[in-house]
Amino acid sequence: MNTQIFRCNPWLFLWLCFFIFSGCFPRSQQAQFYTLSPMPRPDGVIVHKLQFTVSVGPVILPDILKRPQVAVRSGDNEVIFSEFHKWAGMLKDDTKRVLAEDLSILLASNGATVLTDDILIEPDYRVVVNINRFDGQPEHDVWLNAVWTVSDQKNQKSIAINQSVLQEKVSGQNYSDMVNAQSRVLEALAKQIASEIVKQRNSVIMSE
Repeated sequence: MNTQIFRCNPWLFLWLCFFIFSGCFPRSQQAQFYTLSPMPRPDGVIVHKLQFTVSVGPVILPDILKRPQVAVRSGDNEVIFSEFHKWAGMLKDDTKRVLAEDLSILLASNGATVLTDDILIEPDYRVVVNINRFDGQPEHDVWLNAVWTVSDQKNQKSIAINQSVLQEKVSGQNYSDMVNAQSRVLEALAKQIASEIVKQRNSVIMSE
């Protein structure tokens, strides 16, 4: 029966082909992928002689964030995961990478070399971060709640244990705006960690 229709009305067949190949039928939504970014590196950076090394990691995330989708907080007890907005890699690795890059920039003037724990060295200081919350909501805020430690690897002891509860305003309504705010809140965390490392190192230098 369908064959007879196309034989009787070839224009119907031609229009059908046109719609198929021109993409006029609805297409499935394409997923978008996101990555965190470090703080801007200042111009004219002066290279200082190596004074000490810092290793960042592990960075520990709650199970709810161990998935590819970006977590959006829609209420106190509700989190949304969209199949169309995902991390380009693993969030814990991206977080560790950005923290290490931010610390490298912040501690450059103190002569620090900052690496992640993927590189097998014995550092002077090790930073371990346990994240309890790292999510947000477009047009509102992002939140970061983390407990972090700084250890003196030479003497095999923790020299600082702190908790940071941070919040950053999201400048727009898109997922990309929220991810940018998450990068900025990581920068704020890195500044607190860098300040603690400098304080601990200065106390050691003064005691020598």
